Amino acid sequence: MAVQYKSFRDRGVYVGFHGRTVELARCRLPRRADADDYEALIPNWAGSDLGRSNDLVMMFADLPKWTDLIGRDDVLHRRIMEGRAKYQGHLDPIMMRELRLEVDVEAGDETDRRQAAQEMKIAAQDVQSSFLEVLAMFGRRFAMLTGNRELAAVDRKVLLSLSEESPEAMLRLVRIIVGAVVQGTKIGRDALQARLDALSEFASPICSIVVRDSSRSVGYLSRQLRLLEALQQGVAAYCAENTEELREAGEVIDFNLSSFVDYALSRAETIRQAMLDETYYLNDSRYDGLIALIREERIKISFALDGWASHATRWLTVDEDDTPTRNAVIAYILRNMPAPPSELEDDPAVQARRDRNPMVLKAGAVKEFHSWMDDSLDAEIYKRVMKVRDLTTTWDQGPAPTKRVDSVLEKAFSDGA
Repeated sequence: MAVQYKSFRDRGVYVGFHGRTVELARCRLPRRADADDYEALIPNWAGSDLGRSNDLVMMFADLPKWTDLIGRDDVLHRRIMEGRAKYQGHLDPIMMRELRLEVDVEAGDETDRRQAAQEMKIAAQDVQSSFLEVLAMFGRRFAMLTGNRELAAVDRKVLLSLSEESPEAMLRLVRIIVGAVVQGTKIGRDALQARLDALSEFASPICSIVVRDSSRSVGYLSRQLRLLEALQQGVAAYCAENTEELREAGEVIDFNLSSFVDYALSRAETIRQAMLDETYYLNDSRYDGLIALIREERIKISFALDGWASHATRWLTVDEDDTPTRNAVIAYILRNMPAPPSELEDDPAVQARRDRNPMVLKAGAVKEFHSWMDDSLDAEIYKRVMKVRDLTTTWDQGPAPTKRVDSVLEKAFSDGA
């Protein structure tokens, strides 16, 4: 397991190379103030004894000198280098994902291009779905104000269902919600629609988390969290029914997973509470502060989930009855999963777990598990993972808003509605 860094930024951003040698490579800002290049980290390159870092660190520009970067990976490396000046040194997982999708469309193979196109399509749907989710969340918030019980249970699925069954009923419900929000926040309908548009765009990657939708279907970060939760449940169930050694390994993995999940959910709750605070809508300055808060908290969530999808897909693509390979994946995750950085453990949602931290108590188990690694098994898993790289985008996204929905919303926000 990699060393515990002080912060997520110190740990760097998951790049997303496809080459096996650099599959888990991360990129970070240089520690030296006089350096003008990014640094590359290869997590746990020499193994870890939980007492010192064994990550391999080099200048990011030197990666091609250390290993071959072929095709799409070479283009991605060059684009990241060019981005150092373009983004003035800023680096976060959201920015890296956008850059990665652009490179996949331009220089990826057929699978890369298809996956990137699908993710971009879903992202556009996420913004529309997010608008409905945020609108429904406001409806539930102001249900008591209007005394209308039907608002208390409204969500995106209800609105979409109404749009298909009875556009008139949906129009009536949306007008009730809009009227309640306008009354509660003391802003006009035009201003409300403009601000809902902006909120939907900013919140779309994390929409399902913010609105407490357990399906995790709206927003790519929401879907990453769903993968993380599926990994946590699967590993816990598997390890609980196996040897003591596996149970101990499962405890370590579960502690790590739970810490990252709790942190992501706590940041999403911060966004939710701010979005439902009507004082943020009373003047432009306060509203600008809300947008800034969402932007910052969204980046924190992206750092918490960054890179975990690769571990989740590795686990989820193994056959349930393939015990040797499952054991190899447990060992791989145990060795390569990130440790919670100090800033994560300072979050109140995570602090309560410190007394139950098995990472030091089970250090012996971790060392022993490292000896379980087997190159042939690892190669088998690698092939499986490469075949299902698009797993995160093929899960059910739910119906996308239709033109009929858009027309109903336009009527609901129009003057005199």
